[in-house]
Amino acid sequence: MNQIFSAAAFSSAAVIPAAAVESLANDLKQWMIGAAGTLQPKRKFDGRPERNFNLRGLKLDRYLQHEKQRFGINLGWTDDASAKTAAKVTRWFFARESSDDGALRYAETIALGNGGDPSFVRHENRTVGVNLGWSKTPVYEWKILGGTAGTPVQAGQNVALFNEKANECLIYFDRTAGGDIGWPTSQRWEDQLKSLAVKTGKEAAKKAVLAALGL
Repeated sequence: MNQIFSAAAFSSAAVIPAAAVESLANDLKQWMIGAAGTLQPKRKFDGRPERNFNLRGLKLDRYLQHEKQRFGINLGWTDDASAKTAAKVTRWFFARESSDDGALRYAETIALGNGGDPSFVRHENRTVGVNLGWSKTPVYEWKILGGTAGTPVQAGQNVALFNEKANECLIYFDRTAGGDIGWPTSQRWEDQLKSLAVKTGKEAAKKAVLAALGL
C-alpha cells in the first residue's frame, strides 16, 4: 500500500515538522526529464524533435513509455534505462496554451503529450488503474514542480508532475492491474477490495469488482 501519506507519517492533529514536509516533498519528486538544456513547448508531436524528451522514473530507474495494458491507460515502464532505450522513448512533449515559445516554467499549467494521435494525457476516472486517459487535443492540467515557481525548468533535475484535476502528483505505484503509476492516495486492487468489503462483505465485494472488470 502507498506509504507517502500514511497515517504513520504524521498525525492530522499535529503541526507537521519542517523536516517531515521536506521529506514528503522530496519523495514526490520522482521524475527526471531527459532533454537538452531548458525545456521548450510544442503544440503537437510532429516536427521539432529537439523538443521531445524522455521521462525517467527515479523509483524504478526506468522510463515511462506508451505500452499496451489490459486494464487502464496504455502506459508502462521500459525494461532498462540504457542510452539506446532512452533515445527510443524520447517521445514525450509539453504544450503551452499561449503562443509564448519561451522556456517552460515551474508551476505553469501545461499539457502533457506522448507520441501521435491521441497524444495528450489527461485526468479521467477509471474503475481499474490510474485515473488517466488520452485526448486528441491538449488538456492543460499539468504542472512541473520542484523548483522556484516562474523560473525555467532545466532538464536533468528531480521534479514532480502535478495534475490539477487530481490535485496530486503522479508517482510510481505497484499495481495489481494496469500500469504501475498512481497518486499518493492510490490503493492496490486488494486494498480497494478490503475497503469495499466493509460495507458489502468480502465475497460480494469481489464479485462486484470482477463484474466491473468485465468478468
